Amino acid sequence: MEIQQKQIPQLRFPDFFNNGEWKDYSIEEVFDIRNGYTPSKSKTEYWENGTIPWFRMEDIRANGNILSDSIQHITPEAIKGFGLFPAYSIIVATSATIGEHALITVESLANQRFTYLSKKKPFENKVDMLYFHYYMFVIDEWCKKNTNTGGFLSVNMSAFRQLRIPLPTLAEQRRIAASLSALDEMLAATNGKLEQLKAYKKGMMQKLFPAKGKKLPELRFKKFEKDGEWEEKMLGEIGETYTGLSGKDKNDFGHGDAEYITYMNVFSNPIAKKEMNQPIEIDGKQHSVRYGDVFFTTSSETPEEVGMSSIWLEDKENVYLNSFCFGYRLKEKFDHIYMSYYFRSDYFRKKMIVLAQGISRYNISKNKAMQLPFQYPTILEQRKIADSLTSIDEMINQYTNKVTLLELYKKGLMQQMFPTNNN
Repeated sequence: MEIQQKQIPQLRFPDFFNNGEWKDYSIEEVFDIRNGYTPSKSKTEYWENGTIPWFRMEDIRANGNILSDSIQHITPEAIKGFGLFPAYSIIVATSATIGEHALITVESLANQRFTYLSKKKPFENKVDMLYFHYYMFVIDEWCKKNTNTGGFLSVNMSAFRQLRIPLPTLAEQRRIAASLSALDEMLAATNGKLEQLKAYKKGMMQKLFPAKGKKLPELRFKKFEKDGEWEEKMLGEIGETYTGLSGKDKNDFGHGDAEYITYMNVFSNPIAKKEMNQPIEIDGKQHSVRYGDVFFTTSSETPEEVGMSSIWLEDKENVYLNSFCFGYRLKEKFDHIYMSYYFRSDYFRKKMIVLAQGISRYNISKNKAMQLPFQYPTILEQRKIADSLTSIDEMINQYTNKVTLLELYKKGLMQQMFPTNNN
């Protein structure tokens, strides 16, 4: 049901059709607004054997937006004169990392990056805090767009205090909160299954490839149990390397007949995807990639990105590789999908990271990388391993898509369940 009046949402439960417009109030009318703080780290008596929750951004990142406990705790000696913030307060990040919040269901403290919103007594029976928690996602977006310029990044608190909060009756608030909470439970269950599948895949990869110093994996498919030990050769024995494209600047990209495989393409995708490539102009003879080539990232500020691999399974010409990567071309026949999993296994990744250790940046020499061992069974067993891991990835993709669709549905639902905001 679409209604265009300012304080009536587009989507409303039938029980409340005749309830008229919602009321709105400013944040400072509804809430006491105070900052969190950090007790002195030099006073061990404030921290040792602490039992009182003290929240930081890490708690939200680790445990979500409804919190009943924290990673770190403080002692009663650390509390200033006005005491703890009451249970069912909101903490919202108004400096540094802006646009994050959590509903805190216990008495607590948080660090100075957070502003606490605690209900004033006149609104004790007028505001459902779970409802307001969901409306806070609208306010989070406002915070990101309304910061003070110059100096330390922070929310414009004068304007923040005047933000209008749309409030229907308490019964309607609770119905909205229950609806969105049920959707969050579906999201949590789907995310939980997704994480289980990712953990299962990681465990399977550890078992399907030999561990350090071993010539056989922990887990082997029955039909290959009598096939003996896996082969092991240095990468340089079975393939050769080439460098990525260099000597180009931003003016060469966005046009031209050639395609350019980006660093992010290699980092993000075990199988390089052509739709991520950029058009580029190429002058003169260059080293283009071929079907079955493997790419490795060679330089990064973090170990998570260096030594990541991708395989090119497109049969086309005039495609070139990023200069922060090197290409690897096999001289012998292997299953390409098996290779894509092997080069991303923990065993191989750890060896690449060791090669890349640096003081301020991680860099891999392709010549040293060619001295790393590559282990492989028969081509039939390679394909069986690849098929097994591919089937797990297909399930992971299904649940990833389900999460994406649920998140989009929730976002669209929230846009319709709250009146248009003119703040």
